[in-house]
Amino acid sequence: MDLLVEPGARRRVEELLGGLGFVGMPIPGPDLHAARYDEAEGRLLWLHVQFALRVAGSELPARAVLAEADAQRPRQPSDRWLLWILLLRALVDKGELPERHRPHIETLARRWEGGPDELVGVARRHGLVPDEIVALAAAGDWDGLLARSRPRPRARRAGLRGARAVARAVRGVRRPRGLSVAIIGPDGAGKTTLVQGLTRSLALPVHVQYMGLTGGRLWKVGAIRVPGRVFLARAPILWSRYLRGAYHRARGEIVLFERYTLDGAVPSGIPLGPAARMSRRVLRRICPMPDLVLLLDASGETMYARSGEYGAPTLGRWREAYRLLRATVPQLETIDAERPPDDVRRDAERRIWRRYAELRGQAASSTSRNR
Repeated sequence: MDLLVEPGARRRVEELLGGLGFVGMPIPGPDLHAARYDEAEGRLLWLHVQFALRVAGSELPARAVLAEADAQRPRQPSDRWLLWILLLRALVDKGELPERHRPHIETLARRWEGGPDELVGVARRHGLVPDEIVALAAAGDWDGLLARSRPRPRARRAGLRGARAVARAVRGVRRPRGLSVAIIGPDGAGKTTLVQGLTRSLALPVHVQYMGLTGGRLWKVGAIRVPGRVFLARAPILWSRYLRGAYHRARGEIVLFERYTLDGAVPSGIPLGPAARMSRRVLRRICPMPDLVLLLDASGETMYARSGEYGAPTLGRWREAYRLLRATVPQLETIDAERPPDDVRRDAERRIWRRYAELRGQAASSTSRNR
């Protein structure tokens, strides 16, 4: 939902949204973005609060729009403002007009009697003839209307765009804006299925990072048969993976670590000597813990039926080893993975947003104290 508010009311709006359980979202720019996860509906409510009307490359003060707001429909601008907001967004900002807006625009165009001068002037500066544009909209001639669109160029210099991305990431390292989540459990618990589902459903950008103790270059490292060197080779690989995730977290993304170094607390699927077992125990603690750890918990029989590997008794023992982590990892939460994948995903999504809101609230409190 988009909201237009006078700049002087910003603090009051923040207080109201905080009281309603909304948390600020890390979106660059002068506007305020806030969201709240509706656990009952399993969806995110997102508010975009603007303090000026920005359309077609022009910025108009909120007061000018709000002064003509319809008293009978306080949630919308007056008809003539709304008509030209929609038209300018379509013909200048986007170069396209969604089907859902067309009936409304046609109705507004048939009632149009002129103005507002501020937006009509913006239209003329972009080479649009107001009377002609409105006549086409009133007739429902969408092809003719879009043929007169004047979309603004959006090209940016690649170097400048890259520099801004780096600057945002550096700021995020000092005041992290995203969230890191490790998804762990034995083979067959449903880790990959959950990661794929969350990647599609979470409203913020998602970065997936594998953090297991095997796979990728770690297989080649395991071929080294010199004691101590395997550990020295594995450590930088794991840290490079962790730092890649930290970079995306600093940019405000949700980082999903598929597996984590915590796997070192669980017996390996292959026989290991004393040195290799010690290496796994040390690697378990080599990287900082993520913000949230989700342990997928299912019976050995269920996991074996899904994966077909290691056997139900072995997977059951690994399950118990993972459960012991609850005593030493305070941010670990257990999810019942016996349920259908969609139920597991919704449960995980709820926990992720709850933790995200908690951390964003802590960051906001810290910022207010430092002012």
